[in-house]
Amino acid sequence: MIPRNARKILVINLRYIGDTLWMLPFLKNLRMNIPDAEISALVNKGGEVFLRLMPGMSDVIAFDRQEMKGRLGFLKFIRFLSRIRQRGFDVVFVLSNSDRPTVISLATGAKVRIGFEGDSWWRSSLLTERLRWDAEKNPHLIEYQLQALTDAGLRIFDRTLTLDVPEDEIKGIIRRFNILKQTDKRSILVHPGARTRFRQWGTEKFAGVMNAFSDTHRIFLIGGPQEGGVVQDVLRRLKRAPDIVSTELSLLEFAALSRLSDLFLGNDSAPIHIAAAAGTCVIGIYGPTLSKHCGPWTEKKALFDISTLPCRLCRQDVCTNEEEKACMNEVTPEMVINRIREVFDAQFSESPDS
Repeated sequence: MIPRNARKILVINLRYIGDTLWMLPFLKNLRMNIPDAEISALVNKGGEVFLRLMPGMSDVIAFDRQEMKGRLGFLKFIRFLSRIRQRGFDVVFVLSNSDRPTVISLATGAKVRIGFEGDSWWRSSLLTERLRWDAEKNPHLIEYQLQALTDAGLRIFDRTLTLDVPEDEIKGIIRRFNILKQTDKRSILVHPGARTRFRQWGTEKFAGVMNAFSDTHRIFLIGGPQEGGVVQDVLRRLKRAPDIVSTELSLLEFAALSRLSDLFLGNDSAPIHIAAAAGTCVIGIYGPTLSKHCGPWTEKKALFDISTLPCRLCRQDVCTNEEEKACMNEVTPEMVINRIREVFDAQFSESPDS
């Protein structure tokens, strides 16, 4: 399906930061299959920093959605398509099952355009190679992406997802917060936010867990630039100030702080996937989404995905259940506290110094 002599390959995935991070196994295996090709990626602005860390990438193009809006947005999009066409790609993989990336793939002029079929017949007609997702065999979105490689006649050599955090970022975090990774007092990195409120477990619940460990562990409370209100609501409920509080970390700075933490706790949101890729043990709370589709890609995890409500998974624009967010409310702070203790006990028993 894909010519082995392909010279210039573009991989398009215009979705969220976590989805961009999940491209690393796909790109790694694509490079191992066709080592002489120039491989570029087109992703939404924000997550491109992770792909730029990957050796062997020819280019990573950040698509600025905001720039394409407004009165002149259409003209800017046309100019963008013109620039992409000038790159001379001969093969395009479309990993996001939506209209815009497929239109971009057509505009490249590439003779081979590979993507998954969707509900839109006209979108599928723009692809030269149409794939059918085997959701039962490959439920996770990383497996979904890797299936595109195998269906294109390529091999999978390595399914792991690891993020090599630059040493300069780690040293910068140590200097900024004056912290060192200590063995006598373990640390818990907490991110209580999420893209939609239906994915947020609740500030009072996160605060309850943090209060249970604040006397014996270092607590790092982190939010995104737009999550100051969530962080402040957690702070109001704490009996003791966290060792670190920030809503200003870049994605790579957050990855560095994850490397300096013993455990991450959060909702289904980009930070849990960044922490997992950085090698940190993660605990996640899942409700509207299903962890089999979008759980952290690591063995070092403990996920609360216990609801059997028939409305899962949902569109997350409105809760149709009689009790709002019942899928999240089934998880109690006591359950999470006990699981954290179990994880730390297991880590201590496995330590070579124990």
